[in-house]
Amino acid sequence: MNKVVIVDDSHLARLELKAQLDEMGDLEVVAEAPDIIEAKAVIEQLQPDLLLLDINMPSGSGFDLLAQLSYVPHVIFVTAHDDFAVKSFEVNALDYLLKPVTQARLAIAIEKYKKLQTPLEVDSRFFIKDGQRCFFIALEDVQAFEAMGNYTRLHTKDRAVSVYRTLANIAERLPEEPFFRANRSWLFNVHHIASLEQESGGTLEVILENEMSIALSRAQTTAFKQHYKL
Repeated sequence: MNKVVIVDDSHLARLELKAQLDEMGDLEVVAEAPDIIEAKAVIEQLQPDLLLLDINMPSGSGFDLLAQLSYVPHVIFVTAHDDFAVKSFEVNALDYLLKPVTQARLAIAIEKYKKLQTPLEVDSRFFIKDGQRCFFIALEDVQAFEAMGNYTRLHTKDRAVSVYRTLANIAERLPEEPFFRANRSWLFNVHHIASLEQESGGTLEVILENEMSIALSRAQTTAFKQHYKL
């Protein structure tokens, strides 16, 4: 069951969204919040999978809430204002719904969320928005993923770009091969290893084709050696 939190200062709006979600199945509204103060506490405690989020609220905007979170679920904005659409996609929102929200329109947004629950394949691509530019990066071209708070930095052969997703969120969807967890902050693609170096303490350091160096933790060094029979 996918956990959902609804954040909206309108009690009626929350009731309507909950009723619509209840008809879709496989979604459980685990909490509601009328402002970003209460929402922050609820989200950090329950760590929902999906957040239906209003933008303009008396205690602060939905964007203010996202900036304060250490755990960021997938986000669908639900608002009466159409002038924040561009900004919403800059924080990687799944969709931007204008009130009043119809059941059919909400279902389309939920379907986008459900598609994200399917595992990534090696031939998958990441959609990147960098300022005014939009482009795709193939998963197989990513040499390493670096955790940067609520963002993850993707390192390829010749560039580094950020997506508004936590490393934990991305790691859940990655195929077991060819990606390996080096430590809490790094994942790397073993197909792009240029060399391995043994550190004085017995841990390994991976040198990638793009010349980046990533140190494996002691536990992950052991796991790497066992997995690849080194």
